[in-house]
Amino acid sequence: MILISATPSPFARKVRIALMEKGVPFTLQNEVPWHADTQTVHYNPLEQLPVLIPDDAPPVFESSHIMEWIEWRYPAPPMLPDAPEAALEAKQVQVIAEGVLDATVLLFWEMQRPQPSAEWAKRQLRKVKGGLTELDRRVGTRDHVVGDRFGLADIAVIALLGNQDIVIETGMIPLWQAYAPDMAPWHELYPNLARFEAFHRDRPSVRATAPVMFALTEKIV
Repeated sequence: MILISATPSPFARKVRIALMEKGVPFTLQNEVPWHADTQTVHYNPLEQLPVLIPDDAPPVFESSHIMEWIEWRYPAPPMLPDAPEAALEAKQVQVIAEGVLDATVLLFWEMQRPQPSAEWAKRQLRKVKGGLTELDRRVGTRDHVVGDRFGLADIAVIALLGNQDIVIETGMIPLWQAYAPDMAPWHELYPNLARFEAFHRDRPSVRATAPVMFALTEKIV
């Protein structure tokens, strides 16, 4: 089984963590999905990562769908709580985390333009702040976002926070502050999330999938 990934991708990181937690062997194939030599076009009509290519099934794409496919195909250990209400709560956490990720990606590309749209930037920053604030509230003082074992909600939040580390490393915070002066590195603003991330940081699947920014060598916008 092959996973087409990208070194900084939080969406692909979710899948990598889940596969590692379940002990499912896979080959990692990293690429830059916006470059002309991307292989995603051959497996996903939307040309997006990640793409999981099973040995005995058609390609599976879109991270949330891949996570469901993995859970169905490899049910042990489960990444969702047993109780339906808790499972739905975990999926809701994933929705919030992915909404922040989507807004962060949109902000990254908007900041590449010579004259970013202030209205657009402010709207996306409200999503980033709103989502992180809500996740900080939900995490509270718990070691797991939902339930008492490591699962989907934890993976979604960890992937998001790794992405926010990339935001800091690439110098995006000062650019964001032009549109939202109260923006700061996430670990300064959200103490519950900072404690949560520190608790899980040395988990093997988390440590092995730490994001690394790639170099963009082709014009994107």
